[in-house]
Amino acid sequence: MIGGVSIVSLDSKGRLAIPARHRETLLSAFGHKLVVTLESPDHLLIYPEPNWRPVEARLLALPTGNPTLKRYQRLVLGHAETLEMDSAGRILLPSRLRELVGLDKDVALVGMGNRFELWNAEEWDSQTTEALAIDQADLAQHLGDFTL
Repeated sequence: MIGGVSIVSLDSKGRLAIPARHRETLLSAFGHKLVVTLESPDHLLIYPEPNWRPVEARLLALPTGNPTLKRYQRLVLGHAETLEMDSAGRILLPSRLRELVGLDKDVALVGMGNRFELWNAEEWDSQTTEALAIDQADLAQHLGDFTL
């Protein structure tokens, strides 16, 4: 499982150094290939390649006659790029993807179980503040019987 939040800096070439705690897990469990893609205007998704394949298959199975779903397929599949970690555990993020979601120097790498989200660090802090302010009664209505 991929979890935790790491604030890291992109280098001048736009490379992301995967933190050692994640790098070890990724290399031993999934190999050195990652897939990065766009799904939202505020962050990127980064999947270990084996975790990406079922997502890709589900996206390809969506009905193509629906214009909204077709646009979503184009967004996610069209921007998906396979990246290889170098010997230092870095990946070069495509400049176009960095621009589209506003990634500068400081970024938040957020483990989300089967993937990472990559956020601008300031935007991630804002998201965290908003999440901490969620009304607990409202949240309970949505979660039903689910508890941590």
